[in-house]
Amino acid sequence: MLTLDLPTEPYWLDLPRGVRVEIRPVTTAVMAAAQAAAARRLAAIRVADPDLDPDMSRGLSFAFLVKALARHAVTAWEGVGDTGGKPLPLSPEAVERLMDLDDIAAAFWDRATAPVATVAAEGNG
Repeated sequence: MLTLDLPTEPYWLDLPRGVRVEIRPVTTAVMAAAQAAAARRLAAIRVADPDLDPDMSRGLSFAFLVKALARHAVTAWEGVGDTGGKPLPLSPEAVERLMDLDDIAAAFWDRATAPVATVAAEGNG
């Protein structure tokens, strides 16, 4: 039997370096929007560089997907500041810059997609 115990309300994720982000649940709509945005960005690069290295293509694909998921899911954050230490306001551009940090991006992906992955691993998905 399928157990529907996925989050339905926004919740906080603890990330490396003292960063916390509040995200809306990663639903089918949120993930589909992220995948579409990432695919468009990668397609534009492939048009500009048809000889793009396959490994770089895979890396860009994942980076664009993580950034798009964060843009669509993150609703608030804590622990992110400017060079003077002043809290940085949440914006799509700032979220993308945060996801340029590999350790942050990897932790965000793992923790944001964990509820769905857990259901699938239990044989519920």
